[in-house]
This record gives sequence, structure tokens and C-alpha cells, in this order.
Amino acid sequence: MALTYKAAVMTAAKTIEFWDVPLPEPGQDEVLIRVQAVGICTWEQRIYQNGKPDSYPFWGGHEIAGLVDKLGPSLRNNLQVGDHVAIARLTRCGECYFCRRGLDNLCLYAETPLPGQPKGPRGFSEYLLVRSYECYKIPTDLDFTQASLAEPVACCVRSLRQLDVAFGDTVVIQGAGIMGIIHTKLCKLRGATVIISEPDVSRREAALKAGADYALNPLEENPAQFIRQHINSHGAEIVIFTAGGQAAFQQAVQTVAPGGRIMLYGSMHPSGVVTIDANDLHYREYRLLGSSRHDKESFREAVALLASGTIKVDELVSKVLPFSEVQAGFQLALAGGLYRVVLRMDN
Repeated sequence: MALTYKAAVMTAAKTIEFWDVPLPEPGQDEVLIRVQAVGICTWEQRIYQNGKPDSYPFWGGHEIAGLVDKLGPSLRNNLQVGDHVAIARLTRCGECYFCRRGLDNLCLYAETPLPGQPKGPRGFSEYLLVRSYECYKIPTDLDFTQASLAEPVACCVRSLRQLDVAFGDTVVIQGAGIMGIIHTKLCKLRGATVIISEPDVSRREAALKAGADYALNPLEENPAQFIRQHINSHGAEIVIFTAGGQAAFQQAVQTVAPGGRIMLYGSMHPSGVVTIDANDLHYREYRLLGSSRHDKESFREAVALLASGTIKVDELVSKVLPFSEVQAGFQLALAGGLYRVVLRMDN
């Protein structure tokens, strides 16, 4: 076995260098993963394109699937060398305030860098040392490329759990990027009527193919009026914001029914202040929720959905490139018009 491996590290904006990193030996409760596929997420795209000076060096890559290469001692699960796994790349210490309250997605140590190493989840590399609880076994007939999307599926699963989508609910999803499409698929599994609000015609078409019942251009048609005229006179029980900025948030408030829920799933870039009428919130009793990251249960559910074929994500992989072309992968992803660009390891 080689004594070093290649890692792709951002050293400045729009600059990626390949570093030779010593191959680690797994310690107690640790597993060495030979990475097979890793997706380029929009979070990493933002850091690559225009990170703050103190963002670098940054070692990204958190949508990961691979092979178990070596096991440390005292593992508490049944992992074996050669197992295919998806990786839930977050620390869950189990001891901090949030972990003890069952909010392990908010663990205070979720993104703590290793001593002497760059910030980041470190998936853009040939090998990855993880804790055993981060490994979720996948069947050998699930392609690593699709398995790498277990992470975004898991984030959306947790979002839906908070929303408690019920059969017959009307759900408006703002944005038909990858997160909007995954939310669409999950909401249809829950028996909801799904309306996509998306300016881009090709993404509206993709949402309809993914199962959405309607797809509107919010720049031309007001979703709140459409729903009250054609679907539910009270509005939508659920509105999920995945993209669209402040204007989309204001439409969400107009669209939600009394007693409904608004999920701020996507972050806003650039960050901005949104306003709500306090009396409107008081009298209509809608709830405003946020959702960030996945937790261990939502990741388990995501892997089960992918492994069983209940959720298909093939159409969300727009381009597959070898790991050696990671810089080209970021440029493609930032050019627009694509869903996920996935890197496959040259090994």
C-alpha cells in the first residue's frame, strides 16, 4: 500500500492544489475509507469561487461514498473490509448540549478540524479516515455515484420530518435545484400535491418529470393566487424555501395557509434581512422553521431509500469526472445549468 495519498485542497479562491498526505492508520473506533465518489456541493462551490481570506486552505468534499479499506480496533458495528459505504461526514460527539437533546446535526464539534490540518470535511481525497458511526453500509449494486447523494437526500429527509407532511397536503417548493427536486420526490412519497415555483423553464420541466403536479414561473404567475384559485382556497399547508432570496420568502408568507408551515431549508446568499408582520403571524398561526444538515436517523433513512430504489437520483447527476479533473469539475458546476457534478476516483 502507498504511504501517501492525493488530496485536493483549495489554497485560494479558484485555486486547487493536489497535496500528498501521509496515509493514516485507523485508531480505536476509526475506519479508513478508500473514496470512490464525491459530489461537488453548492457550499463548496461558494468557498471555491469567493471564500473569505481566512477560508483557506480548505479541504472540501462531504457527499462521499467508498469502500472500507482498513478497520481500527474496538469497532461497535459489523463493518468488514471491502464493504460499500456512504459517509455521513459530521462529528456527533454525543456529549454536548445539542447531542444530548437529540439534535446531533447541531453538535458543537460537527466541523472541528483535525489538529494541523485544513478546515473542511476532507472528502476530496483518495482516502478518508472517519469514525465508524459515520459509515452506512450500502448494497453492492448501488452505484457509488448515486450513493454519494445520500447526504443531500438525508438533509431533505430531516426537513420533511420537521414539516410532518401528510397525505393530501398542498406543498409549494420554491426552487427546482437539486434540493427542490429531492424535496419533490419525498413529498410525493408522502401523498402531497406539489407545486414548484421556479423561474428557469428547464428546471420546471425537470421538476415535473420528478413528480411535481404543477410548475409555475413566479416572475409571471403569483403562486399564492394560483393555489387559492385552483387547489386550496386557504393556501398551501407547507411552503419549502430552497432558493429565491428575499422575494421568494415574501411569496412564501403570502402563500402559506393559516396554521401552515414555512421551511427555510436553503440559506440566502448574500445574506439579507426578511420581514414579517407580527400580527399576521399571530392571527394566522403559521410556523416558521429552519433545517440545517442531516442527523444520524435521517441519514439511515436516506440510505434505505436509495438502497431500495424508492428514491432515484440518477437524473440529478449531470456530469461525472475523474478526481484528477476536480478544478474542471468546479468550473462546470459554477457555469450553471447543471445539477450535481460528481468526481470518481482514478483508483
